[in-house]
This record gives sequence, C-alpha cells and structure tokens, in this order.
Amino acid sequence: MSWRRGVGLPLEAMREPILNIVVGAVLILGLYSAPGSVLVLNWIWFQRPGDFSFGALSTMPLFTIALGIAIVSNVVRGQFHLRFPPILVVFLALLCWITLSSVYAYNEDQAWLYYRRFLPSMWLAPIVLFATIHDLRLLRWTLWVAAGSIGLTAVKTSAVLTAQGGAVLRDQISGFVGDNNVFGLVLCLVVAVLMGLRTTLPKKRWVQIGFFGALALVLLCIVYTRSRGAFVSVGIILMCGAILSGRPARNVFLLMVLAAGAYIAIPSEYFERLSTLGNLAVDESARGRFENWELAWRTALEHPILGVGPENHMPYNAALQPGVTIRVAHSIYFQVLGELGFVGLGLYLLFVWIGLGTLYKTWRAMIPVVESHPDLAWVRDTAFWLTCGYIGYIFGSALLNMLYIEFPWYAVFYGAMLQPLVNRELAARQRAAQGSPPPWTTFASSANEQAAPRQRRESSDGR
Repeated sequence: MSWRRGVGLPLEAMREPILNIVVGAVLILGLYSAPGSVLVLNWIWFQRPGDFSFGALSTMPLFTIALGIAIVSNVVRGQFHLRFPPILVVFLALLCWITLSSVYAYNEDQAWLYYRRFLPSMWLAPIVLFATIHDLRLLRWTLWVAAGSIGLTAVKTSAVLTAQGGAVLRDQISGFVGDNNVFGLVLCLVVAVLMGLRTTLPKKRWVQIGFFGALALVLLCIVYTRSRGAFVSVGIILMCGAILSGRPARNVFLLMVLAAGAYIAIPSEYFERLSTLGNLAVDESARGRFENWELAWRTALEHPILGVGPENHMPYNAALQPGVTIRVAHSIYFQVLGELGFVGLGLYLLFVWIGLGTLYKTWRAMIPVVESHPDLAWVRDTAFWLTCGYIGYIFGSALLNMLYIEFPWYAVFYGAMLQPLVNRELAARQRAAQGSPPPWTTFASSANEQAAPRQRRESSDGR
C-alpha cells in the first residue's frame, strides 16, 4: 500500500471529486452572475479542466455549457449588447472565407473534420465576449483569468520538470491544445499579458516575489519546449519592452545581464537548436520548413482564390509530390496562403495590421491620460506589453502553424476592448464630476479636459 492510501483516497481518486465540485460550483456561479459567467467561460476555455479528469468531465462539452450559461446569464440581466468593432468584423470575414474554402476543399472530409473541431467556438465566443464585457474591471479580471489559466499550467509543468532535474517538452500538455512549439509561443504572449497586469497586484513584498517567481517558471517552461520560434518570440518581446520603455539604455543592459545569467545557469543542451539558426542549410527541420513553404506557395499559385481548404496542405501535396517528405506548413502565413489562398492571407494580414495598430494607438493615447488618472496605469501597461507581445508573436508564428490556436486571437480582442472601455470610464467620471453627460470623447480630449478644467469651464460659460 502506498503512502497516499494511508492518508485516505489516492490522489488520483481525490482529484476527480474535487474537479467535479469546482467545475459545478463555478458553473452555478455563472448562472447567478453575468460578469462571473464571463470569467467562468474564460477559465474553462483556457484552463481546460476536463483535460485533467478521467471521468465524466473528460467527455462533457464544458466549453459549450459555459458559453450557453454566459449567454443566458447576460441576456436575462440585460447585459448582452452586440458590438461589431472593425477587428471583429475582419475576423468574422476570415471565418466566412474559411467556411467557403471548406466547401470547395481538396479533401472535404478532412476540411470539415477540422472545421467542426475548431470553428464553432471561433464563431461564437468572440461575439459573446464583445457583447458581455462592458467595463474595465471585468476586462481586467478576464485578462487575469485567461492568461493566468495558461500560465498556471506552465508553472505547474515547469515546477514538476525542474524537480525531476529538467526535461524536454515534446508532447501535448494537459490543459492546452497544441504541441510543445505551439505551447511555447503562446506562453510568450502570456508573459506579455502578465507583465502588463503586474501593476494591478498588491504592493506587498510577498505578492511581488510570488508573481515574479511564477513568471520565471513560465519563462523556464518556454526553455523546456526548446522551440526556436518561442525563443525568437520571447527575445523580441523583451527587447521591444526594453527599447520602447522610458529608460531603454538601462533596461537593455539589465536584459542582457539577465539573459547571460540564464544562459549560464540553464544547461546548454536546451539552447542547442538555436545554434542551427546560423546554418539553416544543414538543419533537417529548417530544410523541411523551406520545402513545405515552397509547396504552400505552389499550392497558392494553383488555387489562388480559395486555396485547397483547411488542413489540406499535407493530403494535397502528398498526392502530387510522392517523393517529398510532406510536413505541415510550419508557418501561419504559408498555412493560410496554401489552404485559404491569397484572399485568405490578405484577410489575416488585415487583422494583424488592425490589431497591432489598435494596441499601439491605445498605449500611446493612454500616456497623457494616466497623468490625470493614475489608477488607469494598468491599461497603459497592458496595451504596451500586448504591443510588444504581438510583435514577437508576428515573428514567432512565421515558424509555426497557429491559425486555429485561440489565445493569440483573444489577446488581441481583449486589447482592442481597452480603448472604448476607457472612453466609457472617462465619460462616466466626467458625468459624476459635472452632473451632466458630456459628449463621447477621445483619449486625447479627455486628458486635455482633465488637465485644464478651468479653461474648459470658461469656454463653456462663454457659449
């Protein structure tokens, strides 16, 4: 008999009832609270508690249940208001194109199998989230739950592997959809979100130590993936954060010191794959990427409008190129190009352009606002780190298939919500201070009005 049986049920048997109680409790919470239902949806979405179950939860459609609860809970309380900002419209247009491409796919069965697995949630969830998140407080908690859920999976994985003396992640992680490379790249975005949210934490020393300790474990988990795309991405994110900060020289120096320390402390075998970047011609993995990028390009030339359909890169080229080792496209850009054609790639690049532009403009516009509203510093910081994170993701995803991985899409969606919700918050504060509803204002005009209230009153009196 093991020591675990000596203290009661085995840990595996204890985990199942605990999971059942926790999941049942949070779903009930969602029924009784509209904001709570949004948080529950994000927790089930990104923590994926069913993956840790060996019983009924592993087969239950938890996401569908949580999504239905979020819709009902918000509709009943009058909190469901449809909104379609430009970033969402472009995303839905891309999904329409994926649907059309599936209809005319090279292998329709393969396309629809993948479609049914990923697309229903991609259609519904963004619409629901834009319709139910109406204030900054809820958005802040939503970001914490979404990024924290994936971060918690990384912390646990990293801690276990470190206690075992280190290892290399190669298989899919429980609580996440995707292999080690995809997991590593998503964690880069998680690091960016958590860095932006850190100012919302209490200033107590033990809280700060715990936060940065957990962040270090997330970074170590990225190292354990040995993903070159993730290494490149996190390097770009941290370098952008240092260069674009208020003290670039100091922060770049500190970053270099920390990077050197990490390189010395972490065994060199975890960085061996980086050495191949200097000579890609002899690296088998790199050659395979180049070959499949060329195949995706040829596929797009042969099927320039609709491509060959979702997840059809391999079956299409395997039939035409029997002597070539066919792998996945290993790049979100060539994945979209070959499977969805030039129109699909154009829609995806438009999403990237609007998303990155929105994040950057929000960050820059929040700088003067924070001078008058220091409690909104977390919005500025989150927009800043999301901008850095998305820049890193744009480069890292050039090496990986990421089209149907959900967190990167929603990191941008949540970032796009910041500006209109801050505008709403500033308008509410002006109404409370003046006793009358002001016109809808931009960040810049709100900051100027707060900085010069006397001039504004005089102008108003003059009219």
